Amino acid sequence: MENIMYDIISWVGLTICIGAFFIKDVFWLRLATLIGCSLLFVYYSHIAIPQGVISNLLVLLINAYYLIRFASARRKALAESKRLTPGPVTLTTEN
Repeated sequence: MENIMYDIISWVGLTICIGAFFIKDVFWLRLATLIGCSLLFVYYSHIAIPQGVISNLLVLLINAYYLIRFASARRKALAESKRLTPGPVTLTTEN
C-alpha cells in the first residue's frame, strides 16, 4: 500500500512537470515546476535514486529562487506605486 502511494506521488509530479510546458505565465510555470519537482524529489528519495534526487532538488531550488525574486520585485513595485499615489485631494473654494 505504501508503494502505491509513492507511485501516485510520482505520477502526479510527472503530470504537473509535463503540464508546466503548456503554461505561458512565468509565475505559474515556476510554481507548477516547483510543486512537480517537489513531488518527484519525494518519490526519488523514497526509491533511493541519487540522480533523480539531485536533479529534482536542483530544479526545485532554482524555481524557488526565482519565485522569491519575483515576490520581492512585486513587493517593491507595490511599495513604489503606493509611494507615488497621491493622497486624498481636498478642494477648497475661495470666494
